[in-house]
Amino acid sequence: MPPPALSARPVLSRAFLLAALLLMLLAVAARAQSLVMYSSAHTAPKQFADGGRASGYAVNLGVAILRRAGFEPETRALPWARAIKEVEAGRGVLAPVFSRTPEREQLFLFSLPVLEDAVVLVQDAARPFPFATPRDLIGKRVGTTRAARFGAELNAVLPQLRINEDGEPPQRLAMLLAGRLDAAVIAGGEQAVRYNAQRAGIALSRLRIVGNPLLLDSNHFAIARAHPEAEAIMARINAAISRMKAERSLQRQLDDYRARY
Repeated sequence: MPPPALSARPVLSRAFLLAALLLMLLAVAARAQSLVMYSSAHTAPKQFADGGRASGYAVNLGVAILRRAGFEPETRALPWARAIKEVEAGRGVLAPVFSRTPEREQLFLFSLPVLEDAVVLVQDAARPFPFATPRDLIGKRVGTTRAARFGAELNAVLPQLRINEDGEPPQRLAMLLAGRLDAAVIAGGEQAVRYNAQRAGIALSRLRIVGNPLLLDSNHFAIARAHPEAEAIMARINAAISRMKAERSLQRQLDDYRARY
C-alpha cells in the first residue's frame, strides 16, 4: 500500500512567507532610495518655485538623472543661499545647477558636468557702456543672484564691483531700467532674459544683451563632503550621467525641457 501523500500546505505556506518577506525587503529598499534635491526658488526658467513646487528645465533634468541612478527624488525649491546651506548640512543634493569653484570644492563633491549655461551681461539699451572683459565692470553697480558665483575671471573682479544681490531676475531687470544698476548678470542666456523680461512686463527692446556671454558656465550636482554617503551617491549619479550621455539622451531631454519655457 503506497504511503499517504504529504500535504502541500506547509510548502505553500513557506513559499508564501518567503514571497511576503521579499516584498517587505523590496519595499524597505525602495524607501531607502529617496533623495532630497534642492534648487533655487528664484532663477526662472532654469530653476524656480511654481506654486510652491520646484520647477524649471534644470530641475526637470535633475529629476530624470536621479531616477536613472535609482533614486526617487523629492524636490525642494528655496532661496538660493538657503538651498546651498541645506545641502552643506548634509540634507540632500543640489540640483545640477551648481558652478564649480575652488572654494566650493572644499565643502562639496561635484558630479560630472550636466549642462552648460550661458551667463550674460544685460544693460539698459538707453544707457549702454563699452564692455569687453569683466574688468570693464570695476566700479559699476551690478546685479546678481544672491550667493551666486561664476567663472574665475568674473569671480576675481567681484570684490571691486558694487554688487547688489537680489532675489530674482525680474527684480534685477526692473532695477536696471530704474537706473539703480548699471548692468545685470543673468544665467541662462537670451532665453532667460526674454523669459524674465516678460515676467517683469519689460519690452525686450529696452534691454541690451552685451555681445558674447560673460562665460559658459558648467553646471553640476553637488553633495556635502561631510554627508556619510557622499561618495556612493555621487558615484551612482555619475554613472547615470555617463550612460545618458553615451545614449545621447541627456542633451535631448535638456532641449525638450528648455523648449517648454
